[in-house]
Amino acid sequence: MNTTKTWLIAILVIGALPALSIYAWQTTPVFTEKAAVKTATSFLSDAPTYSWDGVEGSIRVVDSYKAQTPDAVWTVVIEFTCAHAGYGDRSDQMVATVVTDHVITISVEDGSVVEAVIDGEWDELRQTPVIHDDTTPGEAEELAIEFVTSAPTFSFDGIPGSIEIVDIVAAESYPVQYFITVAFECRHAGYGDRTGQMLAQVITPHVMRLTVSDGRVLSAVIDGVWDEVNQREKVVSELLPPEIARDAAVAYVIERYGLSGLTAPVEWAEIHEGGHPPVLGYTKLTYASGDWTVYVGYAVVARPAYDVEIEYGGEPAFSWNGTVDQSSTVTETFTTLEPNQTDILGPEDARDIAVEHVKTIHPGLMEHGVWEMENLTPEGLLGYSTLRYTSEGWAVNVSFPVVWKPVYSVEITVDANPVFEWAGSVEQDGSVTTDIE
Repeated sequence: MNTTKTWLIAILVIGALPALSIYAWQTTPVFTEKAAVKTATSFLSDAPTYSWDGVEGSIRVVDSYKAQTPDAVWTVVIEFTCAHAGYGDRSDQMVATVVTDHVITISVEDGSVVEAVIDGEWDELRQTPVIHDDTTPGEAEELAIEFVTSAPTFSFDGIPGSIEIVDIVAAESYPVQYFITVAFECRHAGYGDRTGQMLAQVITPHVMRLTVSDGRVLSAVIDGVWDEVNQREKVVSELLPPEIARDAAVAYVIERYGLSGLTAPVEWAEIHEGGHPPVLGYTKLTYASGDWTVYVGYAVVARPAYDVEIEYGGEPAFSWNGTVDQSSTVTETFTTLEPNQTDILGPEDARDIAVEHVKTIHPGLMEHGVWEMENLTPEGLLGYSTLRYTSEGWAVNVSFPVVWKPVYSVEITVDANPVFEWAGSVEQDGSVTTDIE
């Protein structure tokens, strides 16, 4: 395939299309759940409480999940047992000889343990009792503003009076965590202390997202790319947020059912009062805008599939239920609407159509088994995706612009003797065009 042509198409698509799409494919997380669990269990094994009198073989991971926050810190919950009461190194203490069960909650960020609390009472990182903080929303806002003004980015060239609290959300946790969004402006581009750097002298707006808990700032990320706490570039979370799942579902319904008279809302209000009672391990959010009400539910796991319910009270009034996975693929489960358009042809459909086309022309090719998928989209590239499917000597690359009904470019390589190669395209009507064979 012509690589230059492909990238030109990608650039044109980026400029011409909105950021949202039904196929806004994601890449593999940099730090996995498995690695987080390994880091947490290793920490516990070496930490003072367990290493002093922990019962061998009692360590058991009971839960692990990634919070729905811009920083996406892994939380690992572990049960373990000690032969005595108490916490930490108790060598010089009079301790009760009684088998004691414990639960430790460990937060892991970028491979490092940043929080570790046993039974909600003992800070295993600092080896001190936990101070149960009752930080109020007002106090959390004050801490956030104080952090912004004193941190290197704003203190270097921040514009006084530009700081504004945009949003504050309190998590259902103890101690409570506040996720605070703060907007501000600087006189130059860039982040941190830029002394000695060549800077563009231009008024630059920024958005900082902070996590405040226990009377201190746990994390602060500017524009999703700069870690203001550690003064370094931030690896952007690749977890699909619930609001993107919401927008993907709404866009799907409008296009799928030809609702040309409806427009997807630009602004939504997130409703926090009433509605759905909390369920342990499951979160359900409510969004409203005009005649639209959208419910987005998800299990508290690493990469959830979102359950989406849409209620539209305008004309025509309708209900819709479905799911949106981490690749933004929408699957419909129920609706009161009648479809007037055919289903969209997805990348897996394009793969299968191209493979069957090739096997029909070349019946001597080996059979394949179950496909495994790998995302080859370059990090940071928006508007164009490439997926690779492999199975028992077959390799199929499917590339496509991020639009509603794309034409798929397909490249097939079969590890035969000699090696078989094919390239072509698959239209939405299932027709196949051969480019190279």
